[in-house]
Amino acid sequence: MKIAVGAFSIESNSFARGRTTLDDFKKQIFFQGHEITRDCAGPTTELAGAWDVFTQSDVEIIPTLVATSSPRPPVTDDAFQIISKGIVDAIPADIDGVYLSLHGAAYCEGDDDPEGTLLETVRKKIGPEKLIAISLDLHAYYTKKMLAYADISTAYRTAPHIDLYETGARAAQLLVDALQKGIHPKVYRAEIPMITSAERHDNTKGPFKDLIDLCREAEKSPGVLTVSLLATQPWLDVAELGWKVIVTTTGKEVDGQPIVDSIANQAWARREQFMETVALTPAEALHQAVNESGLCALSDLGDATNGGSPGDSTALLREALRSPDAGNFLLSIADSQAAALAYRTGVGQEITLSLCDGNVGEYNERTTITGVIEKIANKKIQYTHPAAGGSFDDPGESALIKITTSPLTTYLVLHSNPVRVIDPVIYELFDLDVREFSAAQAKSPNGFKVGFARVTTKYRLANTEGPTSADLFTLEFKKRPRPLFPFD
Repeated sequence: MKIAVGAFSIESNSFARGRTTLDDFKKQIFFQGHEITRDCAGPTTELAGAWDVFTQSDVEIIPTLVATSSPRPPVTDDAFQIISKGIVDAIPADIDGVYLSLHGAAYCEGDDDPEGTLLETVRKKIGPEKLIAISLDLHAYYTKKMLAYADISTAYRTAPHIDLYETGARAAQLLVDALQKGIHPKVYRAEIPMITSAERHDNTKGPFKDLIDLCREAEKSPGVLTVSLLATQPWLDVAELGWKVIVTTTGKEVDGQPIVDSIANQAWARREQFMETVALTPAEALHQAVNESGLCALSDLGDATNGGSPGDSTALLREALRSPDAGNFLLSIADSQAAALAYRTGVGQEITLSLCDGNVGEYNERTTITGVIEKIANKKIQYTHPAAGGSFDDPGESALIKITTSPLTTYLVLHSNPVRVIDPVIYELFDLDVREFSAAQAKSPNGFKVGFARVTTKYRLANTEGPTSADLFTLEFKKRPRPLFPFD
């Protein structure tokens, strides 16, 4: 068997300023043709899992293009066209099947559904009979185009996401099995007119665990290959926004529609439970975090960089500057101009900086600090979070600043480029032992719990505003479907 392999993976945010260019992909994970290896996107990613299955099955792997980015603002049309063309052009005419590692929540400046467009283009290239298998993030917003052009679709089952490898391996194994058995699988989909913030998307407890368990149970049905719940990430202003349930069966003779409809009904019945929150006001969250015994991870919900926010919120910094608490607090802000100035000023110097450029009352309100530059750095970080697969990222010119204008001892890691604060590596860039702090900022609604678990299991959620706000009513949706819970 000859199978083409590729990846286009990014979680986009419609409400984040800026754009994601081809250079942004190239700074992270971007490989073509012979450059592509099992571990090029990371040793525990979907690509690695699929690669192992294909290798063990004596498949001839045809590498196309692999482009992966951290969550960011919308992708430029030029970047997507180059990535899409690179994948499609590398698929030979005599291919037996195609495997693509997708996120499922990409968004371009001129295309709300670039992954669906990519699948449509691949289908035109290979024809209707050859098989396409895709693996997805649990927060994908599986579209009509994806349904029309993918024969096999499966997604993560964990949130926080720790089963990337297993998901890629499952998609690949289903593709290999289908080719060997001469069957043509079919995907069925149910739409759920609801969207919720992500902090209760936890497969280990509560209503979300119940729904994932229903998916696993449904996979025991004859002819059912894989069932996935897609709790779509909410920071997308798209016409097909909303939760989905998908099932891949052995073919159109096995009707998967009753299965997805049943699970969708169960999710709808639990919709109010997903609106319950344990998030605190920023002031109270910081107060509780710094007064915990031992390190406490403090999640900045509105500035979740793993949801595409640019990492430029000053909300928790402003709380720290007026906090009367003892203890010490470690946080991160992306501001290219301020970071460059601090980097050039050098270690040991006192500096006064005006951070970020938001107006008064905005999440990134301009904030002035004075402090001493303790360390500087300009090198890449390697994530330790399972969902990042050991991938690298580039914070650019960075500085560790001890702020001297705050009663609460506050250390700021100021960096040029946004990075995912889903584990402590942005702080460890400066050889800090995060466990020595009372609290350290995270930028994720849920996934940070796994990433920070090697330093603490204690956490608080700060209900801050921003491009990834947990309060969805603060976001200006224009394209979302109607009706959609909780808006309608």
